[in-house]
Amino acid sequence: MFKVLIVDDEAIIRKGLKNVVNWKQFDCEICGEAADGLKGCEMIKEFLPDIIVTDIKMPEIDGLAMMRQIKELVPDSKVIILTGYRDFEYIQEAIKLGAFDFILKPSKIEELNSVVGRAVKELKFKRDRDEEFSKLKKLFEQNVPVLREKLLYDIIYGINTNETDIDEKMKLFNVNIGRFTLVVVENEIEEENGKKLDQYDKHLYQFGIINTFDEIFADIFNVISISLNNKWFAFILQSDKNLENLTEAINGKCVYLQQIIQNCFGFTVTIAISSEGEGALQLPQKLIECREALEHKFYIGNNSIIFFSDLNSFFICHDYTELESYQKFLLEGIKSGNIKAVKNVLQDILDYINSLGAADKEYLKNFYWNTISLINNVRISVLAADNDKSADRKDISSLYKMIERCDNIKDLNGILEDVSLSIAEKVNSFNNKSMKLVLRKAMDYLREHYNEQITLNEVSGHTYVSTYYISRIFKKELGKNFVDCLNEIRIEKAKELLKDIRYKTYEVAEMVGIPDAHYFSKLFKKYEGLTPTEYKDSIK
Repeated sequence: MFKVLIVDDEAIIRKGLKNVVNWKQFDCEICGEAADGLKGCEMIKEFLPDIIVTDIKMPEIDGLAMMRQIKELVPDSKVIILTGYRDFEYIQEAIKLGAFDFILKPSKIEELNSVVGRAVKELKFKRDRDEEFSKLKKLFEQNVPVLREKLLYDIIYGINTNETDIDEKMKLFNVNIGRFTLVVVENEIEEENGKKLDQYDKHLYQFGIINTFDEIFADIFNVISISLNNKWFAFILQSDKNLENLTEAINGKCVYLQQIIQNCFGFTVTIAISSEGEGALQLPQKLIECREALEHKFYIGNNSIIFFSDLNSFFICHDYTELESYQKFLLEGIKSGNIKAVKNVLQDILDYINSLGAADKEYLKNFYWNTISLINNVRISVLAADNDKSADRKDISSLYKMIERCDNIKDLNGILEDVSLSIAEKVNSFNNKSMKLVLRKAMDYLREHYNEQITLNEVSGHTYVSTYYISRIFKKELGKNFVDCLNEIRIEKAKELLKDIRYKTYEVAEMVGIPDAHYFSKLFKKYEGLTPTEYKDSIK
């Protein structure tokens, strides 16, 4: 129940307030009463009431002074001012101090009940909202480990590449990744006692590997685990200790991990260790290194520990699959004419290539050339769709020569940026022109059939687009909906017909497609500010 405190220097008023209002009906109870503001402050500190009914003029401390003192103590309490003084300045000051409402004495029971009812309604709303928020907060806190792992999973596989979004979520989930080494453990057990493992057993072994890893590495490393699939488990290792030989420290613990897993669980694991990285955005590249290391298990054998740095003696084909993803996103942005998205992907491409360090120069030139060739296909298609015969359709051999002469990534990206934005703008211009053409057809149809019972379905059928699409075009291009556009055309036609004295108002209404004369008059006044009759008189 909500607690109510009554503060008034007149005993009869206090008694009346206690007995006149059916407080139980409002889910309230009187927690106390005070004869002045000083006692009122003491009782407010003691009871923290939800509703305070107080007079303004009282001995010792008046109602306004009391409100100033308790403002911080009970900020959500509803203070109802009860006063016989009709002085606007008092009421104005009370409102500034956060009074919920005021009632002038003497007051009617209905008026007092109404104010109390509204106060209780707001208190219940806040209480319910706070309870719901508390439940959501608790649920969120319970799911933080799952959400944290999902975030890292999306980062490491390149699903989430938005740096701002990643930073915000990492702060929210209390994840900090500075200098790190990525370790990927591959579970090599496929079957047990001649039978394939079921999901329960797989999860059981997964749980065992993760717990064992944490236990072994936790003394000198901060460990963050990510389950990649049923066989692969990634561990981000960070250490605030000054390790003389990081490689030896990791290798020693990996050997111990293999021994425990083999002795306790009866199967082997192969472990891949990346080179050092810096920050969460380097996780995808370090996962690629670990995957390459695991591929060399073919030569080294099961139950191995493979450092990416040890692969120098092997043939290495750099994995640029992430670049292919960026190429796909870039083409999608260009095809849709989304200039903002194109700019973002171009920056992502540049940032990613810069993060690679020593990359294959010829491969990167081929990447830029292939991407520009694909964009050129979009250029040819949009020019053909626009029937632009005057446009330059020559080949792009000159661009190829420019790419060949480039000796730095910045210039290569500059060429790609010029081409990408140029074609994206062409697509954007074509799409806007197409939207305007659809709108023009729709408006022409309205002007031809305004005197009929037109529906949005009929307009969409005439323009060969969906009702949703045509509705959005009306709103985007004209700032008004289909009905308003149709009504405006009808009212303009009606104004012309009303100038002719041969036609009566109801006849004009029918002639513009509004058979209800009364509705026509209301609609006419809405758009013109005059009734049809007043409009005719104004012409005369």
